[in-house]
Amino acid sequence: MKSVSGKDEDDHLFRVQSWRNVAMTAPYFHDGAVKTLDEAVRIMAKTQLDTDLADNDVADIVEFLKTLTGKAPQVTFPVLPRPAGQALTWTD
Repeated sequence: MKSVSGKDEDDHLFRVQSWRNVAMTAPYFHDGAVKTLDEAVRIMAKTQLDTDLADNDVADIVEFLKTLTGKAPQVTFPVLPRPAGQALTWTD
């Protein structure tokens, strides 16, 4: 994020996506290689903590992540008016 902030201490920092509704967003990881949240939790524990989690620990973490599920916000995009006399065409 150094390119955003201009600060040397921000080099190699990244803004990560929110965990909100993570249980609804499979497949996981940047390339969609992981199909389940259970598998993603196991991989991240090994990668970041060098730990193999017990099945009950994985289940507990996944259940916690499911509590972050909520109603997705509804986004309404504005419909801008066309200039008077301009017809809609297939090239628009």
